[in-house]
Amino acid sequence: MKMSAIRAFGIALFLVGALLALAARFDLNIGLPTKASPNAENVEELQKKLDQANKEIALLKEQAKQPSKETKTDTPKTTAKENQKSGGAPAKATTMSLQIYSGITPYIVAQKLEDGGIIDNSVEMELLLANPKYARSLQIGSYEVNSSMSLEEIAKLITGKKQ
Repeated sequence: MKMSAIRAFGIALFLVGALLALAARFDLNIGLPTKASPNAENVEELQKKLDQANKEIALLKEQAKQPSKETKTDTPKTTAKENQKSGGAPAKATTMSLQIYSGITPYIVAQKLEDGGIIDNSVEMELLLANPKYARSLQIGSYEVNSSMSLEEIAKLITGKKQ
């Protein structure tokens, strides 16, 4: 036999062995009899969980569409300063405590303010906080903010900038 034929036969045996090892390692069915995959057993269980989650999502969407009679946890409060601004007439302003923690992003701050009813548009606040004047200046702490404050006033308060 020629040396090249023996070498080719050896390489072929090596490649077949490597393919069989990979098939066994990654549980690939390449025509060899193998045990049933445990993933096939879990498909039905996972499908049931998915259906249940979809039902819960639909239920929550229905609840969100219906007007809620409950009020938010942040109750409206008025202060003497607000009464002076409005000329003595009582002003309804929503007040909340805003918690700023390490690593918080302007997006999260704006979302918290919008969810608390302090601002109407979180995108405006996020863009203001991304402004170079306030960027990377959020100060850790707890701040009392209310809906009568302007976006600029809130930004100055939570970044520690001079008013």
